Amino acid sequence: MKARLVVFPIKGRTWCFSSSIDSATVASQSSNAPSTFKDLWKTIFSSPRKTNNASDGLKVELVVDFAADKMNRAWTNLEKAPQGTLKNKIHWVGLKLLSRVKPTEIFFKSIPKELKCVEITYPSSLNPRLVRRRLRHIAFR
Repeated sequence: MKARLVVFPIKGRTWCFSSSIDSATVASQSSNAPSTFKDLWKTIFSSPRKTNNASDGLKVELVVDFAADKMNRAWTNLEKAPQGTLKNKIHWVGLKLLSRVKPTEIFFKSIPKELKCVEITYPSSLNPRLVRRRLRHIAFR
């Protein structure tokens, strides 16, 4: 999976970060997650009784992916709600709460773990070492 990170300074120490991920790979990944709780249950408990740390980690990732997929679908339904309905008001409150989250946190959460290649695009006026150091600093923070 490949991703492109675009980095550019806005003013002083304020920088803008954006990511784009190959959409074909993202679509194939979301199809791997079970769509119903019944499918999730079967997938988790159909494996042999002997467990090790690696298989436990995969099961946890399956549950996390399942929950994230459900939340994304629910958020999309809230977005599409007609104006003035309770769902629309819940969506508005959610947006207000999300506005309090740091943009860099949202940026790094949007990057999947399974990346093989990351292409970083930045203006030629910036020092490449400075860009790498800034990304590393934000990631560790």
